[in-house]
Amino acid sequence: MVQKFLVLAAVVAIAWYGFKLFGRLDQQRKQKIARDEEADRKGIADTVQCSVCDAYVAEGAKNNCGKPNCPY
Repeated sequence: MVQKFLVLAAVVAIAWYGFKLFGRLDQQRKQKIARDEEADRKGIADTVQCSVCDAYVAEGAKNNCGKPNCPY
């Protein structure tokens, strides 16, 4: 009779820690997806066409193309 209780306790413990492990793995997966999506968004910028050289540059860019009167 005692053996049945010990086996039952072991099964319950294994199930409990198994669910905790799967929960942690799922949380880590969701955090990685969120980090990857945030990194993808940081690499995207709106562009505007330069009125002088007709090149498309990132909005608010400080790079000059070298042509006279180029605002970028």
